[in-house]
Amino acid sequence: MKRIGIITSGGDAPGTNACIRTLARRCFNAGITPVGVFDAWDGLIKGSVRDITRDDVTGIVQTAGTILRSSRSRLFLAAGDADKAKAALARHDIHGLCVIGGNGSQTAARLLAQSGFAVVGVPKTIDNDLAGTELTVGFLTAVEMVTHALDNLRATAESHNRVMVVEVMGRNVGWIAVEAAIAGGADLALVPEFPFTLDEICARLKTRHETHGRNYSIVVIAEGALDEQRVLDPQSGVADKLGRPKLGGVGANLAREIEIRLGYDARCTTLGYLQRSAAPCAADRILATRVCDRAFDLLVEGQSGVMAGLQGTKVVPVPLDDVAGKLKRVTPDYYRLAQVFG
Repeated sequence: MKRIGIITSGGDAPGTNACIRTLARRCFNAGITPVGVFDAWDGLIKGSVRDITRDDVTGIVQTAGTILRSSRSRLFLAAGDADKAKAALARHDIHGLCVIGGNGSQTAARLLAQSGFAVVGVPKTIDNDLAGTELTVGFLTAVEMVTHALDNLRATAESHNRVMVVEVMGRNVGWIAVEAAIAGGADLALVPEFPFTLDEICARLKTRHETHGRNYSIVVIAEGALDEQRVLDPQSGVADKLGRPKLGGVGANLAREIEIRLGYDARCTTLGYLQRSAAPCAADRILATRVCDRAFDLLVEGQSGVMAGLQGTKVVPVPLDDVAGKLKRVTPDYYRLAQVFG
């Protein structure tokens, strides 16, 4: 294997550049040429491909984003798309590919591997929703960002007797909301996995304020969390390029309902892309280095159709059949921590 391609797709996540750096350096040391695919799968088809140099990866371990740029693509949604990707890779004399990304990316990697091309996946998404790995690159930094925001918002909430609602990312799973709520001492965490009613939420807030004598509360809500009556429905009716409803506004809707139902002063802060744009924390840089170091070994050893996943203290090959199309959801036991200690 003389030329290994590196592609980043899906949403950007802190630590992605550390992934690219690790793979490139392993290539340099092994006499293999690392080849960067720019602008994800669409860039591959358009020919946005060039060799990666040592200068390209110097000083990027601490930077956010991805030097290869990223996007979400409709490639691999139709029959024959894997063959299109294979043909594009062949045109650039790429013999194996490392796919750095989340669920959509690993699904694409699986299809490409099934078509006979050598592919190894790297788990990268701030949502931490990939099956087969305990942590994904970018998640811990996102949690740090949200926790820092909760620490700061607590001061203004207490100063003005407010309920602060903090909307965070999490379309289908609530790992960011739950872990940040635990770390930041939030009073409530609302996530897509566990249904709730506005009556229950208001009752809990009323008990905290009027029985326990608290003058403020912090509520963390994932963007995809919905009450059972769908009063908070954040779907705008507008879809993204993959046909998924664009989300946003559930936090503001919740703050409004709290004011109407309880008469408390409630405000919403939506953290949005701040969660994915920070410099990676040390833990994410280390995780990126470890999983990509293992991914490189797997690829040159001839393994394909696997992802380098963290299980316990070890990075192991996980079949993409066990990853693609599956979501790692917040468990009841884990969610309990956010509820009991809120």
